[in-house]
Amino acid sequence: MTRLAWAILLPLAAAQQPTKDWCATGTKLPDFTEAHFSISATAMTRLAWAILLPLAAAQQPTKDWCATGTKLPDFTEDEGQASVELVYAQSPLFSTNPKIGTKLRWLNLYHTALVVVQKLPGVEPKNWTIEFDSVTNVAGAVLPNISGMNLTWNNDARYCVTEGILWGEAHWSKMFEVAVRLSAAQARQIFTEFIPSVNNTAHHTKPLYQLWRAQSRTDETLVKDITCGDGVNWILHYAATVLQVKPVAGFELKFTSIVFRADRLDPVDSSEWTEVVKYFQSLVQFMGPHQSELQRFLEFLHLMPIHYVYDSNAKAYFRVEGNHFPWLEIQYQPIDLEGPPWNHSELTRLPETVIV
Repeated sequence: MTRLAWAILLPLAAAQQPTKDWCATGTKLPDFTEAHFSISATAMTRLAWAILLPLAAAQQPTKDWCATGTKLPDFTEDEGQASVELVYAQSPLFSTNPKIGTKLRWLNLYHTALVVVQKLPGVEPKNWTIEFDSVTNVAGAVLPNISGMNLTWNNDARYCVTEGILWGEAHWSKMFEVAVRLSAAQARQIFTEFIPSVNNTAHHTKPLYQLWRAQSRTDETLVKDITCGDGVNWILHYAATVLQVKPVAGFELKFTSIVFRADRLDPVDSSEWTEVVKYFQSLVQFMGPHQSELQRFLEFLHLMPIHYVYDSNAKAYFRVEGNHFPWLEIQYQPIDLEGPPWNHSELTRLPETVIV
């Protein structure tokens, strides 16, 4: 059984004791006006552990990111007809790892991409896949390199375009539906104008991968997450605003966000830098490949509630105040089309939000 399954199922075994008088205090009709529902802290801790464990278990260092990528698809001219489809594709996170498979669908953890399909009469269909991701891997993007008291990050996020439907259509088991239809000239503009404006930025400059979103109790975003779903969102926003092609009728964009709530975030000052380093050292230990499940569990208890967060794109560390149980939550909700959340090059002229 995989580590993930063990981490999810363990509370079922650990929480149960022999039952002498089954349902001895049962009632037939709940008093809904006074009813209470509770989950043990131990069970919720283990569930959160099950969410985070795959980040450590599934990821290996990426030596040759986008090694088979291409810059510009060879679209066939279509005389302005809408021959190109941008297909919104999703699969359970880390499902290419046989130890995990599709299990993370039960937690609404999905990887999001775009598949580009060109169809013309009498011509063999052509396919390409666009992914937006960390150039290392997810674990590499959320963990710093620690040398003494110095923390350095390698969390550039970029687009990768590969020929064909990456891993085959069956891999995208959660979602595989048309989002936008474009002409070849319009689709080519995405690859010659928009994607280079994101990919041709210097190392350790925006966009930088940000796994967590920090959110206030009133739903204000304190730290914006930047993940695979955002890259898809930006392209669809570009199509809707610059190319003036809205998504097809009935289209709804959803993708996974990992969120922690807090009362507030306070900027870190030099007086507490030692504590910041210690906290990230513990996080690195927790995600280490040679940790036993018991060691990982004990480290997790030390890490929660969340003490500190690094905002990659602001290059700032914050002390987290008021991150209460259950500490982390997974959201899979409809998202409005948005461009990148900063001004750079041609993107400065894009409207901030488009409602579809």
